Parts: sequence; C-alpha cells; structure tokens
Amino acid sequence: MIAEMEKLVIAGPKRLAPAILENLQHAGIVQIDPLRTDEINPYRLSREEEDQLRRWGAVATSADHALRLCGLRTDPSAEPFAGDLKKAEAASFAIEQRVAALVEAREQLGQELELIKQYRQVVELLAKIVQGLDASPWLAVLSFLVDRDEDLFSLVQELASALDDRFLLVQGRLNGIIAAAIVVLKRDAEDAKGVLSHQGLGELPLPEKYGSMSLKAMASLLAERSRRVPQSLASSYEELHQYTENSNKILKSLWNRAKDECARLLALRNMAAVRYGFALFGWVPARLKHRVAEEMDRFDTRIQYAFEPTEAKSEAERVPVLLENPAWIKPFEPLISFLNTPRYGSWDPTWVVALFFPFWFGMIVGDIGYAAVFAGLAGYLWRYVRRNQTLRVGFFKMRLAPNQVAQVLRALKPMILWTLLWGLLYGEFFGDLFQRLRIFGTLQHPGWIPVLIPRTDTVATANGLILFSIGFGVYQVLYGFYLKAVRAQRRVEKMHFWEACGYFGGVAALVIFAYAFMAKDYRWWLIAPIIVGAVLFLLGMLRARAPLMMAELPTQGGHIMSYIRIYAVGLASAILANLATELGFSLWHLLGVAGFMIGLIAGLLIGLLLHAFLIVLLTVSHFLQPIRLIWVEFFTKFDFYSVSGRPYRPFQSICNSSS
Repeated sequence: MIAEMEKLVIAGPKRLAPAILENLQHAGIVQIDPLRTDEINPYRLSREEEDQLRRWGAVATSADHALRLCGLRTDPSAEPFAGDLKKAEAASFAIEQRVAALVEAREQLGQELELIKQYRQVVELLAKIVQGLDASPWLAVLSFLVDRDEDLFSLVQELASALDDRFLLVQGRLNGIIAAAIVVLKRDAEDAKGVLSHQGLGELPLPEKYGSMSLKAMASLLAERSRRVPQSLASSYEELHQYTENSNKILKSLWNRAKDECARLLALRNMAAVRYGFALFGWVPARLKHRVAEEMDRFDTRIQYAFEPTEAKSEAERVPVLLENPAWIKPFEPLISFLNTPRYGSWDPTWVVALFFPFWFGMIVGDIGYAAVFAGLAGYLWRYVRRNQTLRVGFFKMRLAPNQVAQVLRALKPMILWTLLWGLLYGEFFGDLFQRLRIFGTLQHPGWIPVLIPRTDTVATANGLILFSIGFGVYQVLYGFYLKAVRAQRRVEKMHFWEACGYFGGVAALVIFAYAFMAKDYRWWLIAPIIVGAVLFLLGMLRARAPLMMAELPTQGGHIMSYIRIYAVGLASAILANLATELGFSLWHLLGVAGFMIGLIAGLLIGLLLHAFLIVLLTVSHFLQPIRLIWVEFFTKFDFYSVSGRPYRPFQSICNSSS
C-alpha cells in the first residue's frame, strides 16, 4: 500500500539551519523539496559555507580515490569520521598520497618484471653470439628477430650487394625464433638499417633504460634484476596490503562523513531565507512524524514547525510515494519500482506480484528436484548475508550488497515453496524419475504415492490446466479494467471511465459467449449477461468517442488467452525434463546387465548434466513468462505506465541509507 504523507514546514533563525538539517539527516525520514516563493529569496551559501562544501567535496573525492587504489569500495555502514574538517583533510590527503606512491611503485616493479621476462633470454643469446663486438668504438651491432631461415638468405644477398661484404651476420635460435645481429662499421650503420627496412625487418627495440648499455652489460643487469624484482614486488604487495588493512576503516569513515557534510550544505540551497531567518519545506510519512517532532523539540521555542495533511487530488503529482507493505509482499517491491512508481493516492499493485508471480512460477516449474536445487542455491546465497559479503556475478558484471541478497532470498522462498507443492501435485522429481523408481504412481507407472495431476498426460489434464490458466487471465484483465474505471472516476476523467467500462463489458461478454459456444449452452442466464456486456461496450464506445475500440476488443480478449502460457511453458519444461531422465535410463539399459555399474553411473551423469543444463537454460524463461503476464497483460489495463509518481527520497545520513 502507499503510505500516507504529510507536509512539513520549519521556520527559524538562520544560524540554526545547519543544526536543524543535521537533526533531520539523523532522523532520515524527511524528503526536502526546494522552497521557492516570490516573497522570500532562495538560501544562498556564505563564503565560508561554499569553502566548506568545496573542501568536504575534496575529502570525499580523496577518500574515494584512495579506496579504489586499494581495491576497496565505500561502505555506508561505517561509522562517520569524528574529527573536524582540518583533521579530515590531513588524514585523507596523507593516506591518498601514500597509497598512490605504493601503487605506483608496485606498477613500476610489475612493468619491469614483464620487461625482464620479455627481453632477458633474447638479450642473453644476442650477447653470447655477438661476443662483445657491440662495445667496439668502430663497430655497430643491429639486432633483430626473424621467423624463417629464408628471410636471412635474402637479407644476406642484399647486404652483400649494398655493403660489398663489409658485414658479419651472426644468429642463434630461441624457442623457434631466430635471434640475429648484423655487425658493420659505424659508417655503414645507416645503410644496413635501410636494408633491414627494405626486407620488412626492424631493429630490436630495446628499453630506453638499457639503450646505452652493451648487450653483455644488459644481460648481466637483467639477470640481477630478475632475482631482485620479484622479491621487491612481493614486498610492495605486502606493504600495500598492510597499509590497506590499517587505512580501510578510516577511509570509509572519512567518505561517509564527507558525503553527509556535503549533503547538508547542498540541502541549505533548497531552503528559502531572509537576512536572519529561514524556511524549509518537506514531506514526511504520517506514521513517522513523531520522530521529526522529537528532533525539532530539542530546539525548544527557537524554531517553529507544523505538519499539514496532503490533498491527494490536487497534490498527487508532487507528493513522494513510499510503499509500505507486509513482510511477505515487500521483497517484490523492486519488481514494481523497476518499471514505474505509482502516483500518490492511487493503487499499489505490489500485492498482485507477490501473490501471483511465485504461484505461477511454481506452477510452471513444478518439480521437487528443481525446488531442491533452488533451495541449495538459496543456502549458498545465505552465506553471503551471514558473512556480510558482497555477491559478485562476473557474467552479468553485477554486484549485490548483503541486504540486496537478503531481499532476493525473501522473494525466492515462496517461489521455492510453490515449486515444491506443485512438484508434489505433478509427481515430478527431475522429470519422471520418481515415477520410474515407483515412488510416485500413475496408471502407466504404479507407485506408492498417487500423482494427483499428471500434467504430461495431456489427455487427462490438459483441459483442466488450460482452463485454470485462462481463469487467471479473465480475473486480471477484467480487474484491470475495473481499476481503470475507478481511477478515472476519482480523477473525473469521463472518457477514460467510459472506455474502461466499455472494455470491461465487451471482454466479459466475449468470455461468456466463448463458454456458451463451446458448451453449446444458450440458456437465458448466459445470454442475458452477454447482452448486458455488449450494451455496456457500445455505450462505453459512444460515450468515450472511441470507435476504434471495436477493432481493439478482440485484442483485449486475446490477452486473456496469453495466460495459457502458464500451462504451455510448464508442459514444455516437464517434457524436456522427462527427456533428460529418459536419456539417462536409455544409456543404462543400452549397456545391459554386463555393464550395469557403468551404465548406471553413465546414465546418472548424463541425466544430471542435462537437468543442470535445463535449469540454467529455462530458469530465466520461467521467471520472465509469469512476470510478463503481470507487466504487460495486467498493468496495461489500468494505465499503470502512463501515470507516474515521485519516488520517496528521504534526506538521511549515508549510514541510514545502508539499512
């Protein structure tokens, strides 16, 4: 349901404004809106307040940067820093500089280690084959790499032609690659480089750090650094890790305090002010206004405040919307707010999602084995909640905080329960495995426990399950048009009211006519509501001045038929599950008695792998199909998406927002 909201107005001396905002932030329940009037100017920050805003912003940025360098994330649950602005700046900037220096040193060592791995063996080989000739003041050595001996043959021919045999070519092999060097007189170096370029070869690029060294000296230094750098890198990692452990808590507390201070200073701009006074306007849930009163009463008579009821009709667009639902409904609120926020004074459809979505999910999946898998997944996820750890889903690049994981688990519980109950009704455990083992019994496979609804026996159960599924469609489509009519009447929107009434009557008439036609039953008590519905449809179409309703009516009736997917998707998944089990049993039987153990193990493995594949493949579909019926077939009937409300965003501390 949508919580009742009241308006809050506070007025008092300007010097008390920061303290009042601090108390409101601590309460964490007031949504502050900008107060703008022709008579009173907006609150303008003083130079001191502007300076504080800039400095606290710098502290927040510094702490956030240091946390990211350490591989950490902000933690709204951390206790805010208790010191003043100067202490916060000193602590934050010092930690940031130290962390940045450690990270830079680690990266430089890492880059040097990669360079050593890349060049050491090649340089050692070149130093061995050149034998110190690169140290001569009269000679130049050009090093390069080639893949094939044929490349060297054509190179030698062109060098001989260009330099009149004034060169020496030496080579060696390393991991399938030929490391070679051309030794020439220094005056012939440019000509030799030109030949290399003409052959499509390039001189081996040496790091700038080692560019002036001989190959022998470079090989010696690389060998020495290859022993020292890994140790230095390990020490760097350890030092950074230790510093991160020591700075973790204070960085998070600095960020929280800085964000709170910035939020309070920015909130001042939403006030109206005169020279010595201010006024603040906001919204507060009616059932929580006593907490605001407690915070404001601390100022005695130095300020004045008042609560005022909202006008649902005239102020609905302005009033922020807070959803207040029982514990069994609340986990499903994100499935509503993800799409739209219902307007204040309208209807909250969250209970429809909480009631029907888990029920339909269970009806579609309907397998005891799959319910056990989902329960195992829930147990695995619960470890993250218990350890207060963030869940990272790399494939989707998604992170879920512990409280978000807990909310997912609360929504998953009824889905698992209904999957288990429908699995008992269907007699399915990883398809028909328990039927083959004679635990569940049908006419084809007698067993200990009779199956009440063998859904894969379409002759016996298809008609009943299809009508059961369509029944949900009849209810939701007609209820959606009823809601639209009620909302239109409240808003005095006559055209929408008559449109909803017309569709309600027309769809109801179509449903009753379809039943009468299929049952060949044309008694008066069926014909009468058909006539009434048709008359209501024609009246609604005329009063709404919407002749296209005639063409749209079959589409609206067709939305009811969409609910057959509850049965159809579930039947398809059951057949696939049976097929996976059948393949496992077939392999077992194929190998015969002689291969009993091999066949049994192989059959179990193949069956389990196929079922695992089906769970991964079909779970997303099983989730989307039932929620789509609510989002599309139901919500569109009462214009849920066309009328939006304002989400409730209370002014609160970072610490409060994490709860």
